Amino acid sequence: MNMKFRLFLLAAVALVLAGCSSETIEYWNDQLPDLPKGKVLQVTASFDEPVGTRGSLEEYGTTIVKTIGFRWDTTDIIQYSFEQDGTKYSNIANVDSVGVEGKTAFFTVEIPVGIDTESPYTLYGFRSGRWPFKTVGSVLDAGDPTIAILPTDQYDYKSTLADQAIVFSLWGKKVIEPDMENISIPFQHFGSMMTLHLKNVGTTPVTDLHSVALQTNPSTNWILNRQSGEGLATFNMATGNYVTLSESTTLTFFPTDSIIEPDEVQTYYAWFIPKTDYLVGNLRIATIKSPGATMSDATGISEGKVINRTMQTGKNYILFSSISVDTTAVPPLPYLVHFTDSTFAIP
Repeated sequence: MNMKFRLFLLAAVALVLAGCSSETIEYWNDQLPDLPKGKVLQVTASFDEPVGTRGSLEEYGTTIVKTIGFRWDTTDIIQYSFEQDGTKYSNIANVDSVGVEGKTAFFTVEIPVGIDTESPYTLYGFRSGRWPFKTVGSVLDAGDPTIAILPTDQYDYKSTLADQAIVFSLWGKKVIEPDMENISIPFQHFGSMMTLHLKNVGTTPVTDLHSVALQTNPSTNWILNRQSGEGLATFNMATGNYVTLSESTTLTFFPTDSIIEPDEVQTYYAWFIPKTDYLVGNLRIATIKSPGATMSDATGISEGKVINRTMQTGKNYILFSSISVDTTAVPPLPYLVHFTDSTFAIP
């Protein structure tokens, strides 16, 4: 199945993809009260794609890396907050327009009357989405809107670019000097994308694929916002540090199709927040059957793959793997799973 997806960065920065409309994605928790109107700021939101924003975990053969392009869109929404001398305000804003190539966005925010524009103050921006039936996560903290609450229940999102774009989260910060009315804010990634290409190299269909887990072995935490799918890590945009974490040993992909035909390649995506000060070490892949509650539902487990590097934010990491039905008389597990090179050859 070939599907084309376009990713746009929100004004802080919503990723808008085919199949995701503003009616199906919710970007904030509660309706915020109108603030007293003051002056306005004309904001240009930029998002530089620095050298090295793409990465690969492939260690054999030719590297293949798919580029995920970030672009702004006029349907995007951001959550923002002001801070001055301990006083804080928050609200939301829509993108007014975007640059020719979609790499910059322009929006207007009202400066609350409680902000003294003759003295410096700080503007924060946050982008993170969720399904409408979710009631927590992907919001600024109501008690302290300089703290971003990251997504929750990521197990409810399929391993498509469209679903992963919903929880994709970014933030920006800018100190506003007196009498500034036109400003530019650079936005930063909270996380990265993991892309897994899985090919059925056998002659028999794989028929019961509930999920695919990428986990450290032995178990050590390498993800900051995924524990049991609950997430809700909190990040202080004022200090640039995490307040609370939801660490995990496992990154799980949830396919839209439980069947992989012979010679078929399925591609899975998962947005995650890497533990950037941790050397990943040994990873393995496990295929899981329904209900997928525990490793007792594992149908195949790969050998380990040593990743001698730390992961960074703002990257798209690529892995290749093969799966096939184990045809031996009494297989220990139904499927043989291996890490491969980009041609799906087992090293």
